[in-house]
Amino acid sequence: MTTRKLLDNWSAPDDAGTAVACLATTFTFDPQFFTDDCLSRFLALTAVTGEGDKASSISAVVEEEQRLAEVAAISVLIDRGTAADKRNLRWDILPIPVSTGLLHAKAAVLIWEYHCRIVIGSANLTPAGYRTQIESAVAFDIRDGCELSSEPLLAISDELSSYLDLLPIDSGKARDRAYGTLRTLRERINEHALQSGSHTMRVTVSPSSPGVCPLDAFDGSWGSRKRPLTASILSPFWDNHSPNVTDKVRSCLTGIPAAQRSLTAVIGENHEGAWQAPTALADRVDHVRALERTDSERRALHAKAILLENDEWTSALIGSSNATIAGLGLSDNQGHRELNVWIGAPRSSQVGKALRALVRADKNVDLTTEPVSDENDEEQMLPALPLFFSWCTIFVEKSSASVRLSFATDRESTSTWAVREPQGAVLLTSDQWREHKDAHLVLPIDRKAIPTVFDVTWSDNGSQEMSGTWVATIDDTAHLPAPDELSSLTAEHLLLALKSTQPFPANVEDACRQLERQAAVQDDNILDPLRSFDSTSLLMHRMRRHSESLLGLKGRLQRPTKSLEILENRLQGFFGPVSIAQRMVDEARVGERTFDSETSFLIAEIALTVAGIDWHSTAVACDVVGVRMATDRAVTDLEALSHDEAVEPSDPSVRAYIGRAFEHARQTCGL
Repeated sequence: MTTRKLLDNWSAPDDAGTAVACLATTFTFDPQFFTDDCLSRFLALTAVTGEGDKASSISAVVEEEQRLAEVAAISVLIDRGTAADKRNLRWDILPIPVSTGLLHAKAAVLIWEYHCRIVIGSANLTPAGYRTQIESAVAFDIRDGCELSSEPLLAISDELSSYLDLLPIDSGKARDRAYGTLRTLRERINEHALQSGSHTMRVTVSPSSPGVCPLDAFDGSWGSRKRPLTASILSPFWDNHSPNVTDKVRSCLTGIPAAQRSLTAVIGENHEGAWQAPTALADRVDHVRALERTDSERRALHAKAILLENDEWTSALIGSSNATIAGLGLSDNQGHRELNVWIGAPRSSQVGKALRALVRADKNVDLTTEPVSDENDEEQMLPALPLFFSWCTIFVEKSSASVRLSFATDRESTSTWAVREPQGAVLLTSDQWREHKDAHLVLPIDRKAIPTVFDVTWSDNGSQEMSGTWVATIDDTAHLPAPDELSSLTAEHLLLALKSTQPFPANVEDACRQLERQAAVQDDNILDPLRSFDSTSLLMHRMRRHSESLLGLKGRLQRPTKSLEILENRLQGFFGPVSIAQRMVDEARVGERTFDSETSFLIAEIALTVAGIDWHSTAVACDVVGVRMATDRAVTDLEALSHDEAVEPSDPSVRAYIGRAFEHARQTCGL
C-alpha cells in the first residue's frame, strides 16, 4: 500500500490557480471533518477558524466565506440514509435515493483554474477514512500533457451524472450546481485528455449496480495475449454464506496451464485484532493471507482491490466495491451504486509494481483457529428518510428567510410524522399537512438562525418511532447572513480592508487591529484633547480613504467569472457593495455614523463604481440578461439605501448630485 496521505489529493498542485468547483461522493460523512480538512486544502485556506485572538479569528472566517463565495459549486453526494449535521450553507449536501441499496461510491472531482483532479477510492469523507484506516485510491490529473484517454474520464463523469439523475425534480438549483461542475469537468477532459490512451497503461471505468458487475469489464484493462493465472482479493467485508464473489473472480482465471491458477484472499485486522473475514472464506479460496503492514500502528482495513495477474501483465480493480454480492452487482434486483476503475500495466513497469503493491500479502492466516470478526458488511441498511419527504430548500432574502418543504404526494403513507427545527420547535405535523396535502409548503424561519438540517420523526400504525434528518439546501447564497463571528465588523472595517492591495482577509485583520488601537488611544487620553486628536477623522482624510476603498472595491468586482451566482455574491454578499451600504445605513440609524450627507454621497459613489465596470469582460460566458438584472438590482438597492431617512442629506445640492449619480449609474451599468 502507498503511504501517501489521501488528504494530499485535496491540495492544489503548484500554479493550479484558485478553486473553481468540487463534487464528492461518500457513504458515511462527517461535515466538520470535510470542512476543516478537505475544503480547507481545496480552497487553500491559510488560517484556521477559532485559533488565535479575535482579529485573527475574524480574518479566518472572512477568508473561508470569501473563498466559498468565489467557488461555482461544492456538492457532496451522500446516501439518503446517511445522517447529516450542521454545515455552511454555501456548499450543498445532496442525499441520493438508491432504491436497490445504497450510494456507496467514493469519488472526488476537484477543479481549479488551471488543473483538474479526479480521485476514485475506498475512503469515506470521515476522520477514520482519511486518518486511521487502511484505504486505497487512485488520482487522475487532467492538465496540459495529460496522457490519459478521454474515454474513461468521461465515463466517470457520466456515472456521477447518473447519481444526480436519481434526485427528485424539486432538488432544483442544488442539483443544477452539481451538474454545472460535471459540465466543467467534461470541458477540461475534452481540452486536455488524449483521444486514445497509452499503450503501457490501460484504464477502464467499472461502476457497479444490480446486474452490472465490474469484473465483466476487466478485459478493457488487460494488455497481454496470455490470460490471467492468479487473482488476489482485498476486502474488509465478505458475504458469510455465499461463494458467489469468489466463484466470479475465479471465472476470470482462464490462463494456462490450469494447474497454476490460484485465488488468494488478502485480509486485515480490525481495531480489536480480529481478522476481517468469515471462517467459511477459507473453503472458497486457495490461500488466505494477511495484508502486509506498512507501519507499527494497528489500522483497520477498509481498502478494496482485486488483482488479476500473469507473468506479463497486472490489472487491478480499485474503488468502493467490497467483496460482496451487493458491492459487485451480482444480483439483478439488489445492490449498491459503486464506482471503480480497472488499471492495467506490464507487470515489471512502474505502474505494474505500484498496482501489485496495493495487495501485498504477508503470512498465511488460519481462519479456523484465529479470532474473526462477525461483521459481514459495512453496508447495513440505514433507516432512510421516507421518499415522501422529497426535498427541503432554504430561501433567504435581505430581511427574511423561509423553507420550502416538498412532498412526494404519490408516496403518502398512513404514518404519523413531525418535522422539527434543530432546537426542537415543531415546524409541521402530519395532521397539519393533511388539511391541504400540498406538494410544496413554504414556512417562515428565523433568518438569524437558519437550519441546515431538520429533524423528522415518523411511525407507521403505532410502530416504534423512527427518526432521520432532512437535509436543507440553499436556493441562492447571495443573501445568506454573515456568520456570528463577523457581527462585530463595521462598515469602516470593510472600507479600510478594501483600500489595501493585500489579500482581503489580511486587510480585515489589519483594519480590526487599527481601529482597536485608535479606540484604546482615545480611552487612555480622553482628558488630553491634544493626544486624543485623530486627524484621520477629518473630511479630506476620510474622502481620500474612501476613494482608495472604492478603487479596491472595483478591483474585487471586476475579476472575471463564469458564474452568475458568484457575481450575485460579489454584489449582494456580506463583502459586497450593497451589504456595505446597508451596514452604513444601519449604523446611522443607531447613531454610530453622524455624517448623513457624506454617507449618502458615498453610497452614490459605490453605485457609480458598480456601473463603471465592464461587465462584458467580467461576467465571461454569463447570460447577459442575468448580468443586467443583477447589476440593475444592485444599483436599485443602493439607491433605496441612499434615500433612507437616517442618511438622506438635507442639502438640496447634495440630493441633486446623488439623483444625477444614480440616473447615470442606471443608464450605464457597464452593459
